[in-house]
Amino acid sequence: MPSCHRLSSRLPRFAVVFGVLLSVLALAPGALAASHAAKSVKKSAAAKAHDSSSGPAEGIFDNCDLSTELSVCEQRLSVMARAGLRVVVLGGIGLVSEQNLQAYAGFARSLGMGVMWELNDPGFWGGAWTGSSAAADFSQFAGACGCTSTTGVLDAMIGFLSGLPGTYGYYAADDESITPGQGNGLREFVSEIKRVDPDHMVMVGASAGQGQSNATSGAVLGNEIYPVTTGQIADQNNNLAVWDEVQQQITQSQTSATRHQQASAFILQAFTFGDNLADGQAVGVCTAQMTQQQCYHKLLYPSSQVQLELRNEVLAHSHPKLILWYSFQQTYGQAGTDTYSLYPTGALAHARWQGLTEAINAPLPALATAARAHTNKRTHKTSGHKTRGHHTTNHNHTTKR
Repeated sequence: MPSCHRLSSRLPRFAVVFGVLLSVLALAPGALAASHAAKSVKKSAAAKAHDSSSGPAEGIFDNCDLSTELSVCEQRLSVMARAGLRVVVLGGIGLVSEQNLQAYAGFARSLGMGVMWELNDPGFWGGAWTGSSAAADFSQFAGACGCTSTTGVLDAMIGFLSGLPGTYGYYAADDESITPGQGNGLREFVSEIKRVDPDHMVMVGASAGQGQSNATSGAVLGNEIYPVTTGQIADQNNNLAVWDEVQQQITQSQTSATRHQQASAFILQAFTFGDNLADGQAVGVCTAQMTQQQCYHKLLYPSSQVQLELRNEVLAHSHPKLILWYSFQQTYGQAGTDTYSLYPTGALAHARWQGLTEAINAPLPALATAARAHTNKRTHKTSGHKTRGHHTTNHNHTTKR
């Protein structure tokens, strides 16, 4: 069993697109018990979600605490599934019982979703442990295997998670947790995960500056595409430089993935450039005299139009296996009692979630559809069999331990 402390959302370090908030639309996630919600979710998810043959799976990061809020976390899965999402990246699994992990993974599978388990402890690849050791940070797994070594604890954890029917993969490391000089340790870490579980995706997060340095890790890179701007960019004609840079990052990421014979994956923006007073002061839009709530209203969230364009740029200039959004808590709202950061509630949360849902479910761009059809046709001509796909899967898309 795992033993990370519960992860709270990481503080964004990139400037974020200032978006226009949508008009209030009620989502009504409902207060039904998760077990009763599953049937209706399956129907609506099947109707809304893109066919896997026509586009990549889409997913989202969440930080719901399975150790104390399992039923709430399952209800959040139902909301994701209704929106057409197929993958959830979940951190904070270190103190969660095997029973709760199994229940969550099973419920995700019943909705047609998969779970990517976030590991992200630098001690695994040569950095400082979040706590004091693998056995301390993942004490329940250490207890289950009766071991204290790094490899022993990792093997026990991956051995358990790989056997859960709802497992999609592992978010092994976030870009902000990796420092220069740790490349060899990261490769060994990824290699060990793959040795124990060769059938599920292993992902490492990558900012624009880190993509090439992490490309030899052996993992699929989750390339972060966050336009660095403090202005409105929905009008592409007046923001050509910003969108040209986005296209360049996507193209370079796909080229690198192809060169290293890996699938490509992207992490797109569903967050404000801050979620607390300190962030707001750091980027110059808030002052120390403001209340948290006053500051929060200045930390704007990208519009649905911008999110749709980000998704379409990825589809037009690459052929990803997975698109992830960071994050559920910054869009739909937080579960739990985090008082340091602020999260949307009420009408604001409804508007954000409705906007992201519209972007997720929008038709694929014509260019991406044509390119994918051409790729599929070429694949069928050159291969006599189907390749088995990976079952898989924070800005520090992480959860702090």
